[in-house]
Amino acid sequence: MLNVIFVSDDLDAQIGPNCALSHSHFTGEVNLQGNNVVLLNGDLCTATEVEKNITSFGGGKFILVAYSHGCEDALVSSADANGYIHAGNSYFFGSSLVYTNCCHSAIKLKDSLIGAGCLGYVGYDDDVRLPENEADDILFIACENSGLIHFLNTGDTLSDSVEVMKSKYRDQYKSFLGQKMNVAAAFLLRNLNSLTFHDDGSLTREILEN
Repeated sequence: MLNVIFVSDDLDAQIGPNCALSHSHFTGEVNLQGNNVVLLNGDLCTATEVEKNITSFGGGKFILVAYSHGCEDALVSSADANGYIHAGNSYFFGSSLVYTNCCHSAIKLKDSLIGAGCLGYVGYDDDVRLPENEADDILFIACENSGLIHFLNTGDTLSDSVEVMKSKYRDQYKSFLGQKMNVAAAFLLRNLNSLTFHDDGSLTREILEN
């Protein structure tokens, strides 16, 4: 059984709809029935709730998927401007996989999590751009979610899954260019170029099962 926490800051005035769509897209692509799945959204996007739910796993391995704003050293939300994940609570993330579309968190937070024993991390070290046309949101989201979707739907390693993710980005980039959607293509390429990950020894879904 997998332990999975989704943090989706759907109350954010700027990116709330994107966070909600990211979560609904993911759950439509991966069958998590029979696993221990928690959704923290709205006012529940806080460090207190994150820590409480991790504690409830009793030391078991888990995956945390985060859709919110981020900064160099924290993932932040409208309910917790100080960060629901930060250096001060990174010790909760030993034996975990953290997967996020938050801006900038790969600059410092990634290393805090890895230092605490985090088995895998996928995120970004720069702004994660949204398309100017909201109708293209789902195409950007499909790229952002594709790595973990592949990871959970196959037996492939996290490293291999990120390579699939990069290919998804490149294919969508080429599609935008082919449609002469140059701004969308440029934004998507920037997101791809800021993608970064850590895989602690060929991490697979099986390793994260409890």
